[in-house]
Amino acid sequence: RAAGEFVIHLDSRPLKTPATDTLVLPTEELAYGIAVEWEKQAAVIRPDTMPLMKLATTAIDQVPTIRPTMIDSMLRCLESDSACFRSVDEPKLMVKEEEAYAPLLDLLRSEYNIDLHTSESLTLRHPPFSVARAEVLLNEADDWEVAALDFCTSASKSFVISLALCRDHIGAEQAITTARTAEQHQIDEWGLVEAGHDLDAADLAVRMSAASAFMRMLHR
Repeated sequence: RAAGEFVIHLDSRPLKTPATDTLVLPTEELAYGIAVEWEKQAAVIRPDTMPLMKLATTAIDQVPTIRPTMIDSMLRCLESDSACFRSVDEPKLMVKEEEAYAPLLDLLRSEYNIDLHTSESLTLRHPPFSVARAEVLLNEADDWEVAALDFCTSASKSFVISLALCRDHIGAEQAITTARTAEQHQIDEWGLVEAGHDLDAADLAVRMSAASAFMRMLHR
């Protein structure tokens, strides 16, 4: 391949995306990471255990085709972003939310000029200028970053947390803990619901950790 292009071979054949394009990767680190995912597969292939592969194929196959839809979905997430809501009827939870989310809202304001409002009700409206700034940021992002941001946003229900993670302002552990603020409060108050809270937590951890690793492997 050309300089800066890396291909994985399985049984001497180049690995393909679901759309049957050759999986061409921009860094050796990402190619190695995906190769390790494939190396750990058994006789039955389990796509759910290959999040890096999922992110890469999304960037190659899906983002170029449905980029506007993905961006619109992330912008709509701002209207219900968990980082922007405060549980005024639960004082202890509200304190935890402020401690977890306020620094990230400050970050978006200072680093990206995205000034988001918070709400203590079901209604949330952000300044149009801030939404427009978020749209510009997403339009300027390449397909790889859009794939990672969408992956994180759908898992965490927060564009705020996802942007902070994918731009390397916070690590995966902090992103996971922050995204689970309300859920962890419920566990602390009422106990763990097996096959409920624990499965949700595991899925979130896999997605956020994979997205963080993905962006680092891309040298972002």
